[in-house]
Amino acid sequence: MRGGAAVLAAFLAVLVPAPAMSAVAERIVAQVGRDAVTLTEWEDAVQAVLAGRKPAPNAEERRRIGEQVLDRLISERLIVQAAADEGLRVTDSEVESKVSEEVDALRKRFTSSREFDAQMRREGVSLEDLRSRIAVRIKDQYMYFKELGRKQRELDSTVEVTDEEVKAYYEAHRTTPEWQTPPQIRARHILFAVDEALTGDARKAAMTEAHKKIAAAQAALGRGKKFADVARSLSEDSATRDTGGDLGTFPRGSYHEALEKAAFALKAGQVSKAISSPAGLHLVLVEEVLPARLRTLSETLKVAAPVAGAAGAAPETQEMTLEKYIRAILRNQKLSAALQAWVDGLKARALIRKTVEEPSRP
Repeated sequence: MRGGAAVLAAFLAVLVPAPAMSAVAERIVAQVGRDAVTLTEWEDAVQAVLAGRKPAPNAEERRRIGEQVLDRLISERLIVQAAADEGLRVTDSEVESKVSEEVDALRKRFTSSREFDAQMRREGVSLEDLRSRIAVRIKDQYMYFKELGRKQRELDSTVEVTDEEVKAYYEAHRTTPEWQTPPQIRARHILFAVDEALTGDARKAAMTEAHKKIAAAQAALGRGKKFADVARSLSEDSATRDTGGDLGTFPRGSYHEALEKAAFALKAGQVSKAISSPAGLHLVLVEEVLPARLRTLSETLKVAAPVAGAAGAAPETQEMTLEKYIRAILRNQKLSAALQAWVDGLKARALIRKTVEEPSRP
């Protein structure tokens, strides 16, 4: 069987069986209320989880994964049934474009439309039947997410996180790396500019002149003049000269690598030797060394998104206080637990019968 034909056969196998297909031809592995999970569907879902895993899981691991996947498929069936019981519906118009996309994707796996049509005839499936079965599966997917979203919104209003819970979580996770501030220094600098565009002898001459100025600045410092005063009188950095060369407090990654490498090696109160950067030659004074520390609850940090529930969209990163972040984590945990309890309740009330212990496909 060529690639496209194999894909179509596998695709048809996991769709909802047509009435004309024999029930015996597709083995049932779990009866879930008024629905069922087929062996092919289960095995394909397990293979999707195992794909690319190295080393390949042993028999016990594969058995455990099979159980987890089957449990997930059962939960999905029950949520779709709950959606129907709640009166949720998905119309043909809602899924029409998605059905067409999937049919087109299948067609493209064949060398031509004629080959696709021929394989459809061999499978005994009409285009209308194929679209109908795809639509049933997509409607189930839409029903699943609609019901999950509805229940999440319902439960979300009941979830509360107390200040005491936030503080307890904070204390229990004090060593979380993302919660630590990076090491920082507070520093000043004196710059003697060298034009980056200069090359050859012209650059050598400019560097020689800059070194003479560095020596004059070092001599002034040696006579007891304050670094800030020397910066005000000699520095050629117009952005910091009036503030005595103040660079502020900063972590690594704020300035040129060469400048930072020298500056972060200094202790508080030390002045560097001449440091070369694209801007010229610098002298750096480190006034304070601030080691990494745990952020307070009121300090902000950037976090990966989303930190809110799935019902709300979020950007790739968010900036918020640590307290708000912890509150979001705890809220998600409680919401997840409430959703799981709801699914467990669906399982407890449903008639579920498993007929196969583990997938047969290796």
